[in-house]
Amino acid sequence: MGNQDLMEIKSFSGTLEASGYSTPITFSASISHAGKIIFDFGVIPLTQDTVYIKKQFLKESPKFEDFTLSGTSYDGTEFKTKDLYFTCLNDSWSKKAGSLMRPDGHCRCAELHRTLDEIFPKPLLRIHLKGFQNFHRLTVTCRLGLIVMVGASSIDNPDKVIGAIEIQPEKIPVDFTSWHDEADKLLEHIRRVMSVASAAVLQVPVIEYFVENKYKITVLSQSEHAQSGMRVIHFLDQQPFFEAAVKSFFEPPIQVKNLFFAIEWFSMGSSYSEVRLVNAMTAIENLVDSNLADSDTFIRPKSEFNTTRRVLRQVIKQCIEKWSDDDLKNVGEAVKALNEKLADLNRRSIFEKIKRLAELWSVPLDGISDKQIRSAKRARDLIVHRGNYYEEGEDKSDDLWEHVTVIREIVVRFFLTAINFKGSYCSYLGGYHITQFPPQASEFNS
Repeated sequence: MGNQDLMEIKSFSGTLEASGYSTPITFSASISHAGKIIFDFGVIPLTQDTVYIKKQFLKESPKFEDFTLSGTSYDGTEFKTKDLYFTCLNDSWSKKAGSLMRPDGHCRCAELHRTLDEIFPKPLLRIHLKGFQNFHRLTVTCRLGLIVMVGASSIDNPDKVIGAIEIQPEKIPVDFTSWHDEADKLLEHIRRVMSVASAAVLQVPVIEYFVENKYKITVLSQSEHAQSGMRVIHFLDQQPFFEAAVKSFFEPPIQVKNLFFAIEWFSMGSSYSEVRLVNAMTAIENLVDSNLADSDTFIRPKSEFNTTRRVLRQVIKQCIEKWSDDDLKNVGEAVKALNEKLADLNRRSIFEKIKRLAELWSVPLDGISDKQIRSAKRARDLIVHRGNYYEEGEDKSDDLWEHVTVIREIVVRFFLTAINFKGSYCSYLGGYHITQFPPQASEFNS
């Protein structure tokens, strides 16, 4: 399972369509090292039959207008995209040829189909990854077949497609469609969970599917991959985590809601500690708000508190009416603004919710004090409300990096618990070190 060029330059003859118009067209396309479709449309004469291209391009719109492009190559490869867009037409004019266009185009999604000479009796699904660092092949056998995940031992260009996950059944499936649908969900689950190991979102720009003598490539537009310097699992020791990722798909130890949203927040790249703290705190808030019952989120039931809220609203109104006459004209606005704030009185603090979810899921918080959690939360609030942590002239002995590592460590332990991982992981709490999960009590008592 290599990462050789998926498609070198091919020439296609086909049709360009938009707004009920169509034009015969010859174009070339290839898939770059970053998993992106590279087009060359050559020169298109500007005529009555092609002027719609320019009109569509120049149409006032908040986004680029989409075209449909399809074609067939000399070897029978069929290409199609419904969301081609042009970023530049490169208009030119010559006395001999008249008005010409040489457009630059991109697409958000494209599909290529080809009939092969070789027969694949057992289907194979493969997703290609950007920037996945790994040494040995990772393998697991499950009821859907053999899963293999590969990457590169070193990464010079994190935006290059250098890794992949593939699955193939051990026996020919009774229903190819059902197998594909479940295998697709499994690989997506693995990709997201393995993003935790890398502490970076593993993007999938290219998907391959072989079934019988049919071959399909799906190419998806992706943003540039950002590599993390704070891995959760060392790239030399990812097999146990990989096994836990696969097992958690079939036998989730905890039914986690919105786990993948939290993973995406956690895995967002940043070079600023302020952003790292905000992202990590948002990940933990996503988990607690999605997975706690109302009884754990609110101090009193909503219906009960609404009665109290109405009483408090009347008290506030009476107090405001005693303000000076100049302020009376703003009584209604003030009451409305304060009434909205009253709802917050019934919400438990993020600190309480973290502790409650940790207890519910049996997430160990050994070595992390309540004071550290509260201090990190206050640091996040300062960043959100004023845009930075340190103000000029303030005491900088309060270390922002410590707040980052505390919240990050909590998020990591929630993730590791959610997939029932047991083994070595990279901790940055108190300085970078390799430690065990679940943590040993002796580690914090020594």
